[in-house]
Amino acid sequence: MQMRMGVFIILTGIFLLVVPNVTASDNSCIDCHKTISPFIEIQKQFNQIRVEHLEKNVVCSLECHEDRVRQLATANYQQWSESVHALKGVTCEVCHGGNPKVEDKAGAHKNMVQRTDTESPVYYTNVPDTCGKCHAEEMEHFKNTMHYQRLKAESRAPSCVTCHRPHTFKVLKASEMTALCSVCHNPRDQIATASVPIDARNALEKQKEFQDELLIAKKSIASDKAARKDVTRAQIDMDKAQAVMDDIPSLWHQFNLKDFDNQIQNGIDWAKNAESKTSLIEPTVPKTPGFGVIMVFAIFAILYLMRKR
Repeated sequence: MQMRMGVFIILTGIFLLVVPNVTASDNSCIDCHKTISPFIEIQKQFNQIRVEHLEKNVVCSLECHEDRVRQLATANYQQWSESVHALKGVTCEVCHGGNPKVEDKAGAHKNMVQRTDTESPVYYTNVPDTCGKCHAEEMEHFKNTMHYQRLKAESRAPSCVTCHRPHTFKVLKASEMTALCSVCHNPRDQIATASVPIDARNALEKQKEFQDELLIAKKSIASDKAARKDVTRAQIDMDKAQAVMDDIPSLWHQFNLKDFDNQIQNGIDWAKNAESKTSLIEPTVPKTPGFGVIMVFAIFAILYLMRKR
């Protein structure tokens, strides 16, 4: 056991030296949660064994396995450290509160409340307002939806973390939408129409198609530019398609699947138009006459001179 712990300490030290620090400086939240985080596979295995023992009420030595609270704190930090929030410097206190300038635990957690407290910034119904401090445009659209109204009135509608998951903040894949939406949108509960889960999945699949078409059009325009061709007309349609792509987050948070589908189709059409125009454009640089053309002109010139004589 002592050998294992020694190996763990050495590898953890190597990891902290090698892996670059992408978090904000002078932030006690990050400094503290980083130190209680296991980064090697054997430590993850110890955590899982500890959890399984706890669930079975089996006494387990903490010398071998991390306790469950430690594992949860670790998982949260690791998920956050790989998220866009980490890359953008959005640290713990932005969502949870607390004082990131204080190093001791009591001071850093002062004025924080449990997430089950209705005053907590991360209490289920408060999450949209917390996220909306940074994501104002998405929040403005979300406020006008039935989801938001039911969330505030009944506390049983989806919130931001339903789709984005806390700490990872990743957008759900199309394949994950059916099961998630079916929790409420099903024949039994009769909330809206039962086709919503399938419609949501189809909408995200169509968005992926749009992304692919936009990439193809961008490559076609780039290729024509490299060949010194005029891409003005193609670029106009490309700009329209890109505008739709940039507006997707706002469009999606309106939860109007029919309008979302229509807008995405417009984007696909503009991307295809841009691509088709690249194949019809002629080079702006004049072509050099071929050998055959030069010979014809030479023959006519010789015949003309012979007649003059």
